[in-house]
Amino acid sequence: MQHPLIKNKINLYSYFMVWISVCGIHTFTFSHFFNIPIGISITDASITTATFAVLGLLSWYTVRFISIDRKQITLVVFNHLVAALLFIYMWYLISDLLLRNMIHDKDYLFFLYAATPFRIVGVSFLYCILALSFYLYKFYDSYKARIEKDAAWKTLAKESELTLLKSQLQPHFIFNSLNSIHALMEIDTERAKQMLTDLSSYLRLSIEKNEKELIPLSEELENSELYYSIEKIRFGNRLLIETNIKEETLPLLVPNMILQPLLENAIKHGIFESTEVITIQIDSWLTEKFLHISIKNNHDPEVKKKPGYGLGIKHVQNRFALLYGRKNLVRILDEKGIFQIELTIPQY
Repeated sequence: MQHPLIKNKINLYSYFMVWISVCGIHTFTFSHFFNIPIGISITDASITTATFAVLGLLSWYTVRFISIDRKQITLVVFNHLVAALLFIYMWYLISDLLLRNMIHDKDYLFFLYAATPFRIVGVSFLYCILALSFYLYKFYDSYKARIEKDAAWKTLAKESELTLLKSQLQPHFIFNSLNSIHALMEIDTERAKQMLTDLSSYLRLSIEKNEKELIPLSEELENSELYYSIEKIRFGNRLLIETNIKEETLPLLVPNMILQPLLENAIKHGIFESTEVITIQIDSWLTEKFLHISIKNNHDPEVKKKPGYGLGIKHVQNRFALLYGRKNLVRILDEKGIFQIELTIPQY
């Protein structure tokens, strides 16, 4: 751990500003209460505080290497006692030598000798405050580093989980599409070839976008349109799509590939559970700092849901919970044969 006063100039300036203030208080006390000439008071205060300030920089290393351990508290106290005595001895030796060589006033030298015990007590008190300050900084710095490390691990875990969720959806979609292509090969090879071309384009696009977690809604709609073209070849006139996209929502950011699983869910549980034409309606609008996207599709409410129902929706809910830390951003309604999913995407 680097010295806190060396790695940060602001801390170093603040440290010396404190000792300049102490020097001023020292000077005022000596000249006002002990009637020592102002020149001698300034010299005494400057030497004693400067010596303490410089030696105080070294006391950081004592705090750094003597960790507080409750199991060995006696050893910790002993080590600090030895360090404090050594610090005070060095301060006294240096400051006393300088003062006696720079000031030759007899009255002052007598005062200096008589006040020695009080000066040592005062320096001991200041040393304790300095050591305590360094310990508080050490604790804060360790706590801050731990918080940053935890945040980094959480971010990494969230990104890994998001990647896992998207990787789970991709094979599911490919499997369904390849099954459709296989079925079309026996009926209409041209449509099968077109579907294979569209699928290749869609997968290439999804790989390119996969590095970005958030993309503009306009790009996401382009992705969805390519996906829709694949399914349109598969289902023909039984599948329709309508859009009502507000212009101001197009540049807003959304999770990439978020609409595909919802469209797939609408197609799967609309067409396969009804003999009617299925219409999927996509709407977007903006309220304050939230982008709203609604996907509706008609279906037969009397048909029993097949296994696997809602897999795409669950993945979308999980992604939203991971990205935004909220579980109320995906709203599901199923009334009178209309199934609706409404996404609320924060924009702050």
